Amino acid sequence: MGEQPERTPRLLVVDDDDGFRELLKTILQNEGYKVDTAPNGEEGIRIARNRSYDLIFLDLKMPGMDGMQVLKILKPESPTTDFIIVTAYADVQIAVELIRLGAKEYITKPIEPAEFIQHVRTALRAHAAELRVGEIQSEFSSRLLHDLRGPVVIVNSSIDLLGKGTPGPVTPEQHQILDMMRAQMNKMDALLTDMIDLTLFESGKVHLERLPLNLDIFVPSICDRISQQAKAKNISIQTQIGDTIPTLELDPEKMQQVFHNLLDNGIKYTPDGGSITVSVSTGRHVFGGKDCESVEIAVSDTGVGIPKEELPLVFDKYKNILTGKTSSQKTTGLGLAICRSIVEAHQGKMTAESTVGQGTTIRIFLPTEDV
Repeated sequence: MGEQPERTPRLLVVDDDDGFRELLKTILQNEGYKVDTAPNGEEGIRIARNRSYDLIFLDLKMPGMDGMQVLKILKPESPTTDFIIVTAYADVQIAVELIRLGAKEYITKPIEPAEFIQHVRTALRAHAAELRVGEIQSEFSSRLLHDLRGPVVIVNSSIDLLGKGTPGPVTPEQHQILDMMRAQMNKMDALLTDMIDLTLFESGKVHLERLPLNLDIFVPSICDRISQQAKAKNISIQTQIGDTIPTLELDPEKMQQVFHNLLDNGIKYTPDGGSITVSVSTGRHVFGGKDCESVEIAVSDTGVGIPKEELPLVFDKYKNILTGKTSSQKTTGLGLAICRSIVEAHQGKMTAESTVGQGTTIRIFLPTEDV
């Protein structure tokens, strides 16, 4: 069997100089790369959010949002994309700051095409190597997590046997210790399950069992099932279902995991007497650069909200580390990262809006066709 053809790198050039932008596009296309362009930072962000890129070239000085601001926004959102600054303004301190923010290189104008292409080739080779290292690390992590699962199952079974008095009578004090051990082992089991799920999604090894799913029936049924948990805190769950919601090809089990997680979060972080509203509607959205019809699901709560500085990290698996916080709730902190992975595996997107003290809205956008 022959080797699989290599994927053609996709690049984005963001520069307000029309002539220079087209020059870079021509040079890069002549090398066989797929190239998109944007005339300003705002448009660059919009395009980058709708398509994955291997390299993004940023002009530093642009009207409106400059290259540094674009880098600050896009790098956390696109950690596997490499950024190269191409600018006429040579400044060592600025260059150091840009590298600190995640830029791979700082190239000054004017450029010599042959030298520029050499920079690009080197950057793409390094980019491909980093992605491969990430794949190897993911495979190792997956194996390690599965190996850890075995001892956890054995310990849990042993705790259950001890609790039932199989080896001999158990005192009330011993029952308390066993209950504490069981709770901690259940927490470890949940963490391993979440880590395994996340690792599988990140490695692209998850198989989706796509079946026709009527979200206008599916979503209210899940809300009904979780309503008892909400009633314990006197929280109401309301549904708002639009007309003519199309049937989508989705994995019911995976989507149930998403909605259970979102509703569970809403209940946990909403004070007693609050409310959660789940709406399903239709509209249009851009997926992978393609504008198409979509279904939007919004889960809104009247909870404590998320601070503005933490909102961009809400779907990040490292958010607790990056924010320096640990949840007071008994959760792994990986729920939203897994939800995003599931939605993205369905070619969809997730967004978050929040105001401290007023609540949070998580939106899911799912295309009605392949993109």
